[in-house]
Amino acid sequence: MTRRVATLLLALARRRWPVDLRDDLHREWTAELHVLADRRQRVAMLLFAASLAARRSGVPAADRAPLGRWLLRTALPLLLAPTVCAAVVLAGFVVTDRIVQTMPWRVEWAYDVQLPLASGLVLAVAVGLAILADRLARLGPPGGWAAVVAVMAPLAATVLLIVYALRLDGEFETGMPVLVFWLAALTVVLRGAAALAARGRIRAAWAAGVLGALVVADLTVVLAVLGDVSTGRHTLMPHGDPVDPVSAPLWLFAVWTNSSLGFPRPTDWELFLLTDSVLVLPLFLLAVTPYTLAWVLRAARCRRTGVVGVPALPVR
Repeated sequence: MTRRVATLLLALARRRWPVDLRDDLHREWTAELHVLADRRQRVAMLLFAASLAARRSGVPAADRAPLGRWLLRTALPLLLAPTVCAAVVLAGFVVTDRIVQTMPWRVEWAYDVQLPLASGLVLAVAVGLAILADRLARLGPPGGWAAVVAVMAPLAATVLLIVYALRLDGEFETGMPVLVFWLAALTVVLRGAAALAARGRIRAAWAAGVLGALVVADLTVVLAVLGDVSTGRHTLMPHGDPVDPVSAPLWLFAVWTNSSLGFPRPTDWELFLLTDSVLVLPLFLLAVTPYTLAWVLRAARCRRTGVVGVPALPVR
């Protein structure tokens, strides 16, 4: 952990120097840090890295990448991204509701398309956020655990704050294990995908990241539905057949599309129970997953090429 903190401080110090000097200075600092690490002088490592990060570079201010701009392009987007995703989900429901309300009442399938429309809108915005995250990640922390923590820490804090603020009838206590599982499992998936990207296996990293995130999201929805039913909070359950767990792997996609995807189950009644139980959660997972994966993979690729935490600013 001490070595990682010192590495981050060196990356911050590196960006304070002109572009033509950064690589040579960073190599010298890294070699010195390696010597201190071999001697197990952890305090000296931190002091050495912190002094470089805090010291002025001694070059004109025009040649330095401003710290405020670096923070604005890295820390602020990561802090605001989870809230933006939550707003996107809310906007998706509002927009699709307005669209459905404008349809003639004689259209029987009007409400059937509301969820697919909301899912499509959320997915489109999520892809746009992922493209933006891919660009901004080149300026952020290096790949590996540093990038994963930088992405997941604000997400975890935002999710827990939202759930705590909206808690009703003990849902905070019962829903917390599901959220903890999702955050922990997604962290592992992101770290594994980043490891593949750092080795240059970009396609394998994207494939592992997307498939792993889908599996984690699917399991999260299954646990949320089963927890909602088992605790007795689902008031509609006694009036009909329970949701058959045999279709559990399809629940995530069933909520996204409001259909059984051609399979016998879930039935129309089970679809109603599913959407009544976990309407917002699947769309929120759809909104946040693309940008987290794009950021972590881009940071891992930048670490592999040696461009880490350095804003793409020209020397003036």
